[in-house]
Amino acid sequence: METATYRRAVALAARKLRSAAELRAKLIGEDFAEDQVDAALVRLAEVHLIDDNLVAHSISRRYADRGNRFIKQKMKTKGISAEEHESAFEELPDELERAIAAGEKKLRSLKGLEPRAAAQKLYQHLALRGFGGSTVQKAVRQLIAENEALGLDGE
Repeated sequence: METATYRRAVALAARKLRSAAELRAKLIGEDFAEDQVDAALVRLAEVHLIDDNLVAHSISRRYADRGNRFIKQKMKTKGISAEEHESAFEELPDELERAIAAGEKKLRSLKGLEPRAAAQKLYQHLALRGFGGSTVQKAVRQLIAENEALGLDGE
């Protein structure tokens, strides 16, 4: 038997990829009874209309140019446990590789700055993108060393 709660849940799930927690909050916010919402979510999971693992993988792909901290925070805001969905990180390149790639892009806009100033700006940029402190330090060290070796700084 289809309830109004289930029909609304299907409509919401069909419109946009949502985690179970997001869908639950949305339905309860629309004044549907909690027990009916929970029953509808169980049914949606059974018919594969909601899948937190799929949402986790989608988030990790969408934010592949960001750090693990940032991606975990995005998952948390969607009500998804990053620990539960660690496999979403497995498809991404190593965090250091992603930090270096993001740093290389930023470095192009820092040409002409002396290495110390460029390093400071790079550090800030990568930290704001959610990369961990040690990852940022390694990436900045490597990028500045490469930049100096190529003679691109300050010319």
